[in-house]
Amino acid sequence: MRLEPVQPGDDKEEPLGKRLLWFFGIAFVSMLVVAAVAYTLRGFLLIG
Repeated sequence: MRLEPVQPGDDKEEPLGKRLLWFFGIAFVSMLVVAAVAYTLRGFLLIG
């Protein structure tokens, strides 16, 4: 197996705005998931 080096200018990056939108979108969804799990576990403690 032989790896070829990546030449400068070969990468096709997305615009900065689109990448930031993905970053903040993933961060927001992660925050919602953590909050949902935390409140679910808190609910189990109050039930038991």
